[in-house]
Amino acid sequence: METVAPAVLHRSPDNGSAAFAPYGTHVPSLDTYDYVEEEWIATGEEDGHPYATTVLVRRPRDWARFSGTVIAEPLHVHGIAPIWIYSGPYILRSGHAWVEITAQKTTLDLHVKASNPQRYESLHMEGPDSADFDLNVNLGDRELSKVFFAELVRRNRATSTILAQVGAALRAPGGPFAGTEVAQVVLVGHSQTGWVTTAYIGDTHDVRRLADGSPVYDGFFPSGFPLDPFHDVDVPVVQVMSDGDVSVPHYSFVPGYEGRQYRRDDSDKPGDRYRLYELAGIPHMGTRQAPYDDVSLWKANFPNDDVSFGPKMNSLPHFELFNMGLHHLVEWVANGTVPPRADRIEVGPDGYFARDEHGNTKGGVRSAQLDVPHSTYRPNPTNPDGTSSHLTIGSDEPFEAAKLRELYRDSADYHRRFESRLDELIAEGWLLAEDADDLRREARELEIP
Repeated sequence: METVAPAVLHRSPDNGSAAFAPYGTHVPSLDTYDYVEEEWIATGEEDGHPYATTVLVRRPRDWARFSGTVIAEPLHVHGIAPIWIYSGPYILRSGHAWVEITAQKTTLDLHVKASNPQRYESLHMEGPDSADFDLNVNLGDRELSKVFFAELVRRNRATSTILAQVGAALRAPGGPFAGTEVAQVVLVGHSQTGWVTTAYIGDTHDVRRLADGSPVYDGFFPSGFPLDPFHDVDVPVVQVMSDGDVSVPHYSFVPGYEGRQYRRDDSDKPGDRYRLYELAGIPHMGTRQAPYDDVSLWKANFPNDDVSFGPKMNSLPHFELFNMGLHHLVEWVANGTVPPRADRIEVGPDGYFARDEHGNTKGGVRSAQLDVPHSTYRPNPTNPDGTSSHLTIGSDEPFEAAKLRELYRDSADYHRRFESRLDELIAEGWLLAEDADDLRREARELEIP
């Protein structure tokens, strides 16, 4: 074990140009929650090589509203921050701080520096030039995807070191949280940054520690990138897998992904606190809310894929269930509140997930829409042969009017049953009460003809 040398953090100078923010993170409005945004520059050394990169901090303007929790998220290889996109409203209303760390060389070069070359001219990390790195790879092609991920590893060798050093600096005096107390810092990521978080847990968490021997990060939220199972991590881990992440049993675009090897039992042991939440019917990417609910958007993004997208995008509560999982992690770390245990998604004899009489996934973490259905919810598009595609979005297939009348006496019967199931899920810890209003409103709009 070695002691982490914290990065040095300096406020970015106000030179009249806009700071980089991950794409898609302009909502919700920080002003609505009275939050401020600050850009800091982190400097340090990785294996003898100096680096300088960005750290974006969003925190309550009034320190009295700060919960003491910092949610740290690496910048995704596509220049996005998925956890903020999904759970930004939860983070803001809870008084947590959110910190985006540009820890990968490819993200620094292709997104941050490219967004404003003059502002970020001095930033750098050791490694191959990113100009020839192609982000638009068909990850459905196993060989191409193996090369893609091998290149990510090669080009971003400094990532875990930078995450450790910046994580340590967030607690240090004189940084973004000077004058207040940081009680806990958790590292989160989804999809490619779920992989980054997973790599940190395996390669760095036990190796690099704070001066008193405690971990840099007090908890982990790796989602959307299943690899080998986690074991004996000495801080809480809440792992979230959407149905669409693992619905194809033998799909393996990166070594270690196939066969649902990530699965293991939950545990409350002090040195092995772990929860796995498999979200039934949920796609890899949330598409219930605008602008992600637009079918034409996804058809334009995947013009060469011969798949059926369905009449509308998957409308299950993806963001809301991520809020639930993240909240359970924070409460486990901050207050020792033990989260509920979830059933795993049921697997059929063919290795695919089992489905009920409506074509919906059985088992797993449930939502009221699945248990009081008006549609069949696909976590992936459908290939021409009827199998599930590797694409990361899903669709809804609304029931015919006759089927709705078979299931429900009238609109009032549907509304009553939906509300009852929603209340049960809130009471059981599978939905935050603050996230229920939109689901109730949406359900009340459905009329049984």
